[in-house]
Order: sequence, then C-alpha cells, then structure tokens
Amino acid sequence: MIFTTRFIAIAVFGALLIVCATANRGFLWLGLAVDAALLVLALLDYLACPMPPDVEVTREREDKLSLGVENAVVLKIRSRAARPASLRIRDEIPVGFTADHQEMDLRVEPNDRAELRYHVLPHERGDHSFGDIYVRSRGPYGLVVRQAGIPARQDVRVYPNLLETAKYELLLRRGRLMHLGLRPALRLGLGTEFESLREYLPDDEYRQIDWKATARRGSLVSRAYQSERSQNIVIALDVGRTMCMGTGPESDGRRMTKLDYAINAALMLAYVAGSSTGDRLGLLTFADRVTGYLPPRKGKGQLFAVLQTLYNLGTTTVESDYGAALRHLAARWRKRSLIVVFTDVLDVESSRGLITHLAALSPTHLCLCVLVRDPATAEAAEAVPQSAGDVYRQAVARQVTHERDQAKAALASHGVVVIDALPTQLSPAVVNKYLQLKSAARL
Repeated sequence: MIFTTRFIAIAVFGALLIVCATANRGFLWLGLAVDAALLVLALLDYLACPMPPDVEVTREREDKLSLGVENAVVLKIRSRAARPASLRIRDEIPVGFTADHQEMDLRVEPNDRAELRYHVLPHERGDHSFGDIYVRSRGPYGLVVRQAGIPARQDVRVYPNLLETAKYELLLRRGRLMHLGLRPALRLGLGTEFESLREYLPDDEYRQIDWKATARRGSLVSRAYQSERSQNIVIALDVGRTMCMGTGPESDGRRMTKLDYAINAALMLAYVAGSSTGDRLGLLTFADRVTGYLPPRKGKGQLFAVLQTLYNLGTTTVESDYGAALRHLAARWRKRSLIVVFTDVLDVESSRGLITHLAALSPTHLCLCVLVRDPATAEAAEAVPQSAGDVYRQAVARQVTHERDQAKAALASHGVVVIDALPTQLSPAVVNKYLQLKSAARL
C-alpha cells in the first residue's frame, strides 16, 4: 500500500486537531474521528483498487530488435474490474536500453481494453531481457495506491539495423531508392552478361551491334547487357582494437562503435548482394585470429547465417592480424571475388600489414577497403579556431587526417578500392560502390 498526498494531507490535518486539544479538549475527539474515518476510507479505497488478475497487461514487440534505432513496444491492457481503473504502468526494459516513456498513465473503463505504446532504443547488440511489468492502481477516493508485479520476462535479441533492409525492400518496390541515398547502377547496356536485343541507339558502342540480327532485320540491332549475377562477395570484418571506438552522433550519452556501423553497412550490402543481385555471399570475422568464416553461398539461408553471426559479434582490444585473416581466406577460397574489408587505418606504418596483404590479393580478387571516418576529427580539422586550444586541436586533427590520407593512397596504389565515409553515410556509400563496381564489370 502506498499513501497518496491526499491521505497525508488529511492525516496531518487530524494530527493538528489533536495538537490543538491542549487549548480545547473538543479538538481531541474531532481529530481522532478524522483519523479513524481516514483509516476506514483508506482500507475501503485499498480494497476497491482494481488489480491483477482483474487487470491483465501483456507486452508485444518484434522478435528481433534493431540496434541504434527506435523499436516500438505495445502494452495491451484488459480490465475485468467492476469499476473504472486508474492505472500507472511501468515496463522493466533491458539493461543498456533507453525508452521514451517508461511510466505511463491511463484510465480503463470496466470490461474494456486499451493500449499503450512506447519505443526502446538499444545501444548494444546481442541477447537481452525484458523484465516484469509493474502496475499501480489508484483507489476511487484517491487515498491509497496498490502496486503489483506481473511476470512478463522475455528474452530478446538485438540485431544490426534490420529496419534499413526493410526500408530498402519497400523503396525498391516503389522505385524510390534515392530516399536511402542509393543510386540505381544496374542498367541494361552495361556489364557483360547478355540480357536481350533491342534497336540500336545513337550512343551505343559499335561493339554492341549484333550483325547477324541486323542482317535479318535490315536495321541496326544492339545487344543489351546486364551486370553478372552469381558472383562472389566476401565480407571481412575487423573486430580488433581500431573498431571498438565509439563514434557518430550521441544518443542519451552513448555512441555506437565503429564496428556497429560497419556491421549495419555489411548487413545492407549482404541483403542487396544476396537478394537483389543474386550474388554468392561469404563472411570472415577476425581480430588477432580468425573468429568466424562462412564460405560464399547463395540463398536466404546464407543471409540468415550471416545475420546470426553478426548480431552478437563484439569487439576486442587486441591488434588485428591482417596477414593471418587474409591468408586464411586465400587458402580456403580461390575463386575471383569482391573482398570487402571493413576496418580502420591510422597511418601507413600501422597499416603496413593491411596494405601488404591486400596488395597480394589484388591480382586475384577485387579488393574494397571500407574505412569508418571519425566525425569529431573531421569537424576539428575544418573548424574555425576560437582559442589557442582550438588551434592545437585543429593541428592534431589535420595531422591525423594527413596520415590517414597517406595510408589510403598506399592502398589505392596497389589497386585497392577505398571508401572512407562518415558513420551515418557508410551503408549507402558501400552499397553504391558495390553497384558501381558490378555495373562497370570490375568483377
């Protein structure tokens, strides 16, 4: 039982009457009558509070929650009580989540139903648990509040951002991928896989003319090509020290790590490559050693296997061994592939292993190195200094940027394609580059 402000105010009034009995004994009996009536009414109020099992509360949410975005949770309330229920409901969210509304008030009429909706923002991937639901019911006199817990423990998995893939599928059907920052790059007339014959256009290359079809029809006919399907894509994710740094915009004082953004981009790439273009998809995760490997395969089963590997993938503080990871891949997969390495670089010297081993793979494979740029460093390098401290910060930021640019140039000099994007722009940058490489028949 929890006493309300109204109960306390009446109880204090009764106590004051008793105190005044020193001046007039009649106040004693009045005060005692007030307190006795208050206790009786509080007891009746307590008994009249609608509570479980007369009030049922259940939680509904998606089976898989997405990292770094708001996920809807719905609480469904059903009242079988004989009188209206004035309720305050608090849901116990998982540790490491934040919610826009954790305590909510509502009034439910007798034999009626209601819903409450709020959103949770997960800050870490992996396995988490919702706890119980707590219900407070206020009595009709407003003197006491009863509280009860409803067992509602639910395990939940937080995956990389699945909402982006759902949005991609929706916009793909509507032909509005520009809303995601994606540029349609798979066009007829490009690539090397034959698609169809069509009339010659003035901007077609002469090598596209099909002379046999032209002779039969009596007018110029061109071959239309599309980008090849069933090519090989291997995503290599670095989970070492450089990827455990928090970056990007803050949410409730927390930042996602570079690995979180890399996984979101890798998942979007996997979805586009596996479902839209029909490529075979593989995955390699590594730090100082290889922690996981999925050889390239096609189909939804492979996409699910990639998702299951990525959802609970964590960083370590050890230095990454690029040589061990890329030698492992070269020994187990020899077919020409697009090797997409998600990592980060500081300078040429610390990136020597990455540069050397990607250069060794370049004659056989097309290598794409994806780097996650730190927005704070980029902002400090371009900001107008306002103090001596700002000047020093800008000098350091520009030096870091210069050394990073040298490492990128060293990678590019060995035929490695490099993407260096801000965290929030990483997914569209990676998918656009992939579509561009397929369209240009680089694979």
